[in-house]
Amino acid sequence: MQNKPNLRDVAKQANVSVGTVSNVLNRPTHVSEGTRQRVRDAIDLLGFVPNANLKSKKEPNIIGLILPLGNNPFYEELAQGIEDGVAKSGLRILIGYSREDESIELSLLNSMIEAGFKGIIVTPAGERNQVFDRFIDKNVRVGFISQTDDRIDQCSVAIDQVRGGYIGIEYLAKLGHKKILWISGPSHHHQSNQRFVGISEAARDFGIELTVMSSPSLDFVTGEHMAPDIIEEGLPDAIFAGNDSLALGIMNYLYKVGLKVPDDVSVIGYDNVSYAESALVPLTTVSQTPYQLGFMMASQMVAEIQAKDDHIHQHVIFQPQIVERASAAQKIKT
Repeated sequence: MQNKPNLRDVAKQANVSVGTVSNVLNRPTHVSEGTRQRVRDAIDLLGFVPNANLKSKKEPNIIGLILPLGNNPFYEELAQGIEDGVAKSGLRILIGYSREDESIELSLLNSMIEAGFKGIIVTPAGERNQVFDRFIDKNVRVGFISQTDDRIDQCSVAIDQVRGGYIGIEYLAKLGHKKILWISGPSHHHQSNQRFVGISEAARDFGIELTVMSSPSLDFVTGEHMAPDIIEEGLPDAIFAGNDSLALGIMNYLYKVGLKVPDDVSVIGYDNVSYAESALVPLTTVSQTPYQLGFMMASQMVAEIQAKDDHIHQHVIFQPQIVERASAAQKIKT
């Protein structure tokens, strides 16, 4: 029988030292991005599972939650839903942030496994992470958020992102907007990529002149920084922002330079975070209901932990909807 790959095997495959492999697993920020990627590629190629059997004897009543970003209202509300969803079961949530880096994500996963967490809920930094599949093979309970493909080996909760992109453009088209700017997340943000499929389809269906800008990050400050470029290129009829934080940052800058929303340009976001409604101009948005997503995922994880061998994994896909507020309006014909 072939021996299972170890740290030395990974180091040899990646042409690095054993210490470097250890750093990638435990202190990824100490290693360059190129080296981290080589080590991760070697791990995937060899099927290496780091420390999968080193569970704590105490089996703490903790579920790990790995999120891409901190200080983001969508993920804050998602985490609240998860915390509330596990509260009555006596379980607690411990959160780690991958910073949208798959190596940091792997390090967090490894640490949670070593600590004997009862389960792990993750919004993956990449579209699909083979490492998670191997931990599942070791009977580690893993739940996915924001993955739309059915995965038979674990529970998942997602939003139909293609549909969300479609209805955003459809809504603006029905208001008479013909020139629409879509501002996506960075290229690795697979939810944005899925939404763009629906956006492109709707643009064809409704005869929209669609332009696209890519945002390096989906946050309020980035929205403010991108707004001058949007103005310089010439305001479209409407802006469809990759999330609510980005939309609100853009709107804030437009207000400061004397441009009015929705009189000069309509703006819609994506997420429906709690403070979208309380903005200076309440934000129209495609609702992802982050709290409900989190609560549902937590309920699934609790059910799996408490169930016997006959547990049936659930794959729940929520349908997005438009939440109409004041930031988008009928285009006035001139």
